Amino acid sequence: MSDLLTKWLAHYDPVHRGWTPRGIATGVCATGGFFFPRVRGGYHLRRAPGGVPTMSAPIVGAGAAGQTTIREFPWVVHESNAAYVYRLNAVGGGGVEEDGARNITSVAFGPDGSWLGLRPNSPSDVRIACLSGGRFALRWSYNEAGQQAAPSEFRVFTDGGTGSVDYDEPAAVVPGRGRRMHYEYVTGGWPHGTRVKWSIRAYAASGAHDGNMLIVSAFADAEGPTTAATLGLLQ
Repeated sequence: MSDLLTKWLAHYDPVHRGWTPRGIATGVCATGGFFFPRVRGGYHLRRAPGGVPTMSAPIVGAGAAGQTTIREFPWVVHESNAAYVYRLNAVGGGGVEEDGARNITSVAFGPDGSWLGLRPNSPSDVRIACLSGGRFALRWSYNEAGQQAAPSEFRVFTDGGTGSVDYDEPAAVVPGRGRRMHYEYVTGGWPHGTRVKWSIRAYAASGAHDGNMLIVSAFADAEGPTTAATLGLLQ
């Protein structure tokens, strides 16, 4: 098969007369699969759960050239308690798409299937350090690039030494500040040797949060070192 024919078949589908999921999504089924009917070009919307969709992912929405909004096809459904990553790509008048990955956003749905709203990015580079008296220093970074909403606060959650982090009641709340990248929170003391888990989530003013499940843990250090044994003099 010639290279030219291979490229042509990547955008048209005369074998199936365009009646494939992609052919229906792109509209080439209206031309028997032989050419792209939207001569001014347009946009294709794709989605994938948990990661950026590839160009081979199903097209879940299409828009005409010049549109500023795009809707999913009526037959596309959302699962409850699910998060999806959407990718928008421009299409030329001949049906050829650009493959950039700049126009990407994530959307999450709650237990009842409702949209959870615009969310901040997740905290990154979360670290934990042991301090004297059984305390912990929690440190994290926040990158504003690509955020849907700015974080108004960070909520610190813990398992209290039980092994299961309680995401309903935060142990502490740290205010978010615009353009600030690095944060720190010092906890209270814990009994020596207690393993304590911690998790940090970013919250928008609307109450929407990033939903991350990243956990860090460490053992509390509340005792000094044992007394050294008596050292004999070297002869």
